[in-house]
Amino acid sequence: MKTLVVLFVAICAQTLGDVCLTKGMKSIGEVNTLDPTELFHIGVQVFTTPYVWLGILILSLFFGLYLVALSWADLSFVLPVTAFGYVMNAFLSWQLLGEHVSPARWLGTLIICFGVAVVAKTEQRTTKVAEQLEVEAK
Repeated sequence: MKTLVVLFVAICAQTLGDVCLTKGMKSIGEVNTLDPTELFHIGVQVFTTPYVWLGILILSLFFGLYLVALSWADLSFVLPVTAFGYVMNAFLSWQLLGEHVSPARWLGTLIICFGVAVVAKTEQRTTKVAEQLEVEAK
C-alpha cells in the first residue's frame, strides 16, 4: 500500500511539473531556430521563467519519489503504474491549460487506465519470490 501512495504522490508531482513546464514554455513562445546565439538567448529566457523553475522543482520531487518506489517494487510494476500520469496530464492540460483533448485521446487515456488497473492488481515485488523459489529448490 505504501508503494501505491508514494506512486500516487509522484504521479501528481509529475503531472503538475509537466503543466508548469508547459505553461512556462508557452509564455516564451515557439523555439524554431538552430542559431547558437538565438538558442543562448532563449535558454536565458527559459531559465529566468518562474514556471519553468517551479516545474523543475516539482519534477525533482517526482524523481525522488520514483527512486523510492523503485527501491520498494519492481520496475515492471512501477513504470506501468506511473503511466496513469498520462491520464492526469490529459485532464490537467484540458482543465488548466485550456487544451482541446480529442475523443480519440480520451479513449486512449481510458485504455491506459484499464492497463494501470490490471498492473496495480499484480505483485509489487517478484524478485524476493524468485529468490525464495531458488532456495526452496536447493
